Amino acid sequence: MPLFRRPWATGPSRRRIALITGATVVAGAAMSGPLLSVSQAGGHVDAPSSLADAAADITDVYAFTSPDDHDMVTLIANVRPFQLPGNATSSVADHPFANGARYEINTDADGDGTPDTTYRWTFANDDRRPLKAGPKVGPGQVTSLDDRSLRVRQTYTLERVRKGAKPETLIGKGVAAPTHAGRALMPDYGKLREEAVRQLPGGGRTLAGQSAEAFKADSEVFGLYTVGTAGPVRGWLPDAQPLSALNVNSLIVQVPKKAIALRKDPQANPVVGVWASVSRPGADLSRGLSGQDPVFRQVSRHGNPHLAFSIFGSTVGMARPGGPEDRFQQRDPEDDHLERDFLAAVNDPKPPHRIERAHHVKAPATPRKDIEALFLRGIGEDNGAKFGYDLNTPAMNADADPSKIVPAEELRLNLTTPVTRNPKPNGLIDGDRQGFPNGRRLNDTIDGPLIRMLMGEPGGPSAEHLLPTPDFKLQPADAQYTFPYLNPPHAAL
Repeated sequence: MPLFRRPWATGPSRRRIALITGATVVAGAAMSGPLLSVSQAGGHVDAPSSLADAAADITDVYAFTSPDDHDMVTLIANVRPFQLPGNATSSVADHPFANGARYEINTDADGDGTPDTTYRWTFANDDRRPLKAGPKVGPGQVTSLDDRSLRVRQTYTLERVRKGAKPETLIGKGVAAPTHAGRALMPDYGKLREEAVRQLPGGGRTLAGQSAEAFKADSEVFGLYTVGTAGPVRGWLPDAQPLSALNVNSLIVQVPKKAIALRKDPQANPVVGVWASVSRPGADLSRGLSGQDPVFRQVSRHGNPHLAFSIFGSTVGMARPGGPEDRFQQRDPEDDHLERDFLAAVNDPKPPHRIERAHHVKAPATPRKDIEALFLRGIGEDNGAKFGYDLNTPAMNADADPSKIVPAEELRLNLTTPVTRNPKPNGLIDGDRQGFPNGRRLNDTIDGPLIRMLMGEPGGPSAEHLLPTPDFKLQPADAQYTFPYLNPPHAAL
């Protein structure tokens, strides 16, 4: 019996694959416009609730030692996916952050699943149009963030929230880099972006605004998660990565490592967990509204990439509203270990079984403690991970209380891992300890390493043969090695 069959020769019916592919394309078009046909990345609409709130949809989280300053760590959350390149019509319709919502990047230094330090952005419109209506940009060119031709701009407050302390205001009135309205109206977008970078008290800097999509997804691998064979259907859609031409909104913050390490000591306590969340304001209807401060309800959350793909094997069109994908979005990491469905999926993820049926390659035995370590515990020598060494478990922090450490879905980063001169895109699975899942760098690839680990690497036989070789690649341009790292947004005339 052959170990590997060509993916288009067997497996689930073409009709089933076509239905899923169709749902994917429809969802992508719904997010971005009727003329765009995109294969949707699982990290970009992780749950049904994400479709209803694009501005709060967190696409990716990155955490890495800053390559241009090794004493600093950079944290990035991208939101609001599938933005078409700017042009003259962008002067009417742009892609703002949600006003009033709380966008947060959280860090957990002691492993208890709760944030020890949070960076929180809250946005508001500065509408300078006389009648609060009409184009948001123009008619003249925008040459600075104070230019009157930038008729509506977004300002923000950036706070740092430490556990048990009152929020500190780091920036009282920052201005976000605007949606790129095309080269005719914004001939020097780089200048606007530089102007939007703000220095932080105590060291560090931040930028909020639009960026080119950085996610190096492999759209042909998506089918391995959802149906067990590579896809989308060969010959029906291109192998190219459509996100490479689109934009997102980005929150970038660079701070000293000691700012997020337990007891401000990254040498003794090198491991931090990172995730992003978005909360919308509401009200507590169980008591009177008079004088009541807004009550914020978490509507989205993101740590590791492609979590829903990896454990539920689901994407939009496959997940049911209110199901485990939606509940994950609304849950805090400290409660992950209390959710039975979630733990069951982590310890017995669906994709390996689908791949086994399609390719007759045996799925690893369950329970999958290696996958639990990957997503909930960090890579350790004795916690089920198959790498054979300690890398980024909270127990490595000398001042952490072991009795308070809980399994929690977070992107874990060891702040003391040296910056390599030769980063490997596949990261840890190819021996690069600085790459994913030890944090995540902007140029890391995700889909190949995840499929290989789901099929049992590095402890089991290689699963690399399952990964399709694309006919051609069209990936986002490599990110830069200096702040703000993300490339400026795509734009037309």
